Amino acid sequence: MYLDYRQLKSEHKEQIISAFNQGMECRDIPNYLGVSERAVSRVLKEANINTKRRNRYTLNESYFDVIDSQAKAYLLGLIAADGCVTQTNYVAFESIDKELTEMLSIELQYSGEIRVIQPQNYAPHYRINFSSEKLASSLQSYGIITGRTFSEVTYFPNLKYLGSYVLGYFDGDGCAYANKGRSGGLVCIVGSFEFARELAMHLGMGSVQEHQLKKVYYWRIFSRKNIQAFYDFVYQYPSLGLQRKKTKIEAILRSYKHG
Repeated sequence: MYLDYRQLKSEHKEQIISAFNQGMECRDIPNYLGVSERAVSRVLKEANINTKRRNRYTLNESYFDVIDSQAKAYLLGLIAADGCVTQTNYVAFESIDKELTEMLSIELQYSGEIRVIQPQNYAPHYRINFSSEKLASSLQSYGIITGRTFSEVTYFPNLKYLGSYVLGYFDGDGCAYANKGRSGGLVCIVGSFEFARELAMHLGMGSVQEHQLKKVYYWRIFSRKNIQAFYDFVYQYPSLGLQRKKTKIEAILRSYKHG
């Protein structure tokens, strides 16, 4: 049941305007927010938003049809961690690391703009979004679907591309922490229980722990041996990976006492 204009509350109108300003097409907003097409049109008109002025874009919609490069594997992992693919073929990616959004934009040959989202009291986020049935279908075939945290669907590429895929996922939803005042640290990746369990199986290391909010799980490693093995496995290609996270892992490895 779609809400018509008379049923809209102020928060509904704000959501419509926000969705449009973040790049969602007018035709996709009704399904996304559960409002009528007429309601969307009227709200945007009242806000003096000229929907006809939006620049059209082009992109390589076949990019993820086959994972046959390290860059594709890395970006697929990144989208699996931090991207959004809806049932209405809306695809979005947003990151606080501008270089990641720029890399995805360049690889997809996306001609649209990178939007800067400025959440209150947070660092700016860099976002690209578009509608593409073909590209959305490809991503969905790799398990990147709405509600994937609870879907029990997982995907891992073959060994040739596994390291780059895991690195992309780590750059999206992974952390590295050094122990304060002593040697060692922790490397972890957040995901569903099925993802964390299969990651441990594929890498042959790591434990799985439930988050305190019981909505997601952590794959975690602590020992110098495992952190070094993880580092060597994912950082095989110098052009891939966030330098700041790589530097954190290197600092953890240097902190372990020898002998």
